[in-house]
Amino acid sequence: MTELSPSDFDRIARLARDRWGLNLTSRKMPLVSNRLNSFLRKSDFPSVEAYLDYLHRSTNSDDMLVFFDILSTNVTSFFRDMSHFEYLEREFYTPLARGNLTTPGRRIRLWSAGCSNGCEPYSLAINALESLPDIADWDVRILATDLSSTAVEQAQRGEYESRHVTGLNPEVVRRYFEADPEQADRVRVSSHVRSLVSVARLNLNDTWPMRGPFDVIFCRNVMIYFGAETREALVNRFHDLLRPGGILAIGSAETLSGVDVPLEYVQASIYRK
Repeated sequence: MTELSPSDFDRIARLARDRWGLNLTSRKMPLVSNRLNSFLRKSDFPSVEAYLDYLHRSTNSDDMLVFFDILSTNVTSFFRDMSHFEYLEREFYTPLARGNLTTPGRRIRLWSAGCSNGCEPYSLAINALESLPDIADWDVRILATDLSSTAVEQAQRGEYESRHVTGLNPEVVRRYFEADPEQADRVRVSSHVRSLVSVARLNLNDTWPMRGPFDVIFCRNVMIYFGAETREALVNRFHDLLRPGGILAIGSAETLSGVDVPLEYVQASIYRK
């Protein structure tokens, strides 16, 4: 195992900041070192320095995406931070179902920004299916994006190890998941759930092709990797794409304290335009 030197970590941190706006502090050094070593053992690069020199010369965007996958952490679960989904059911879907809230053309748009392996957008889809009894009468679409190619590929497949659903209500599992016919220890998100979700790769710090407006944006446990200036710019861009009254949910360990954004705090890690 090759120990990551401070100078090599500084090069990595600069590259991550310049490319993706990531803020890699020295606390991430052991994690980055372990992942790089795991990658290098399977590669032809003799050292971290040689790999970084190669990235510096490379004009192949796929090389940078592989590097991003080494640095990124794709840890998530279905219905993580359940209070966010309970808020949507109570404050968004219930008023819609009762006619106390309307959307133009009965159009509902949600965005999972930083969707990781897809658990979050599929949870959003199941939440909508559970909360709107007449969902067929609504135009519901969920956009799921992530920069990691590995995460996007898994999200598009919608296939997971069975352990990912062991903590869910068995009735929810029965309605919205199906057994993988080829692998007994895996499940697949049902087609009527997947049909609500579109998955694409997107760098949040690049130009966004979508126009909005969105009713709900989830960007959870993503901004912990960004510096204050990047967080503020990103949240203001989210604000611009939210409809009036639209909801932004961030990670439970994240805060917008000290960030100058025109959003109203409504409960822990949930804000409204």
